[in-house]
Amino acid sequence: MSRREQANEEFLAGLKNRTSRAIQQYFFSHGVCVGRSDVRKAMALPEHEQTFASLAPSFAQVNESISLLTDIGSLSLPSKEKTMRAVYEIEGRLRERGGCVEGLERALARIEMARNSIPAEPKLWPYTFWGVLCLLAAYFVWPSALVGVMLLGAGFNRHSSYKKRKAEADRALSEANDMFEAVAALELTPRLRLLEQ
Repeated sequence: MSRREQANEEFLAGLKNRTSRAIQQYFFSHGVCVGRSDVRKAMALPEHEQTFASLAPSFAQVNESISLLTDIGSLSLPSKEKTMRAVYEIEGRLRERGGCVEGLERALARIEMARNSIPAEPKLWPYTFWGVLCLLAAYFVWPSALVGVMLLGAGFNRHSSYKKRKAEADRALSEANDMFEAVAALELTPRLRLLEQ
């Protein structure tokens, strides 16, 4: 890939990211949980329709540039400048008309952290199998009973530790969901699907 093609790819990615980020921040500030796939549905909400209707020319310019970059692979310098002015207008206008809800993004981040902290269930069968086998072997060699008890104890300890960590993770997830419920006015995109995007 040539330098020019790479620059055009970066410009295209920047356009998409900046406009979608500005739109998502706008909706988050109004308490609307929305992902990229549901943005059009959110833009059509009656309370936000006028804001996006006033930005239609800017969105048209950005979409035209995205189409040209996707189809042709290049864009002239004046077109890039015109497109960037449209992006600045979109970002500025959406920032001006943003809502007063704070914490939606933080709540989503806490939900993701809590989901990631849920521990994997330990495999206890080796402890149980070898522990019972050693206990049965104690019939012939009595010290193997000690090894069997130690293995069963280690398995029980691992299971107890897992239960404790799982309870903590579940509590953190519940608190994060409560925080989300407190700030979200509308959930167009389900929170778990939004986290997977």
